[in-house]
Amino acid sequence: MLSLLSAVLLPQSAVAAPNPFEGRWSVVLVCPDTSDKTGLVKGYEYAFTVSIREGVVQGEYGASGKPSSLVFSGKVSDQGALEITATGNTGQSDYAVGKVAQGTRYSYTMHGKLDGAGGQATRRELRPCTARLTKL
Repeated sequence: MLSLLSAVLLPQSAVAAPNPFEGRWSVVLVCPDTSDKTGLVKGYEYAFTVSIREGVVQGEYGASGKPSSLVFSGKVSDQGALEITATGNTGQSDYAVGKVAQGTRYSYTMHGKLDGAGGQATRRELRPCTARLTKL
């Protein structure tokens, strides 16, 4: 009985507030043309959605494990700091750094910031890419 009474008397501040960025987000990932030792690496753009629940980011483009696919997973803090790990499989060789074979597995990280109903993250490794996020 005492535990029930104490649960009822807890102040509202003791209840965890939801992450302010919870919900579905539109992502436009843009990786412009770049070059490497093999020459021109063509750019590409992917548009997909991610969900944020309890500070966890999750979403994907294409069919996981298939060529031209990408899985976004990561975390967003209550202040909007965004950390993403992207894993996927390359599409056509002309669009992949090093002109690796289609379907080659890859991974990279991104960091960024959400602010209100939008935000951006940038790729840390290998080639320049930017993800623009908009709350749906």
